[in-house]
Amino acid sequence: MTSDTSVLIRTVVRVGATCGEDEAFRQATKFWTGALRLGIDAHSVSFNFDSGDLISVIEVEGSVEESAGQFGFDAPSAVWKKVLVGVDGSNNSEAVGFGEELVRTGDRDAYWRYYPAVRRLFELLKEQVR
Repeated sequence: MTSDTSVLIRTVVRVGATCGEDEAFRQATKFWTGALRLGIDAHSVSFNFDSGDLISVIEVEGSVEESAGQFGFDAPSAVWKKVLVGVDGSNNSEAVGFGEELVRTGDRDAYWRYYPAVRRLFELLKEQVR
């Protein structure tokens, strides 16, 4: 694991440990039973929800099979840094707009239903990465 990957994973886990206390995030995940996975290189961080409650944020090595209610994003650590910091260091409003290098996986319906949660998580992550 590269140092960039390690730093990003630690940041995602640290933010994950506190985002359950964020009111906007909690409202956006209301009723969700499933998972959100952020894949960074060959590692992932999985946010697991039960009836809207964030029950765990865990690091996973290797591939993860997603089922109903679960979706994720995969990208190399360099792409995650661009997404979270912005190409020019500004607040990049297109962060969740993807691109060829940031790929969404899993349940498309769950993604659209919980898109506000993803936006809020990315905002919380950006605050820590800057």
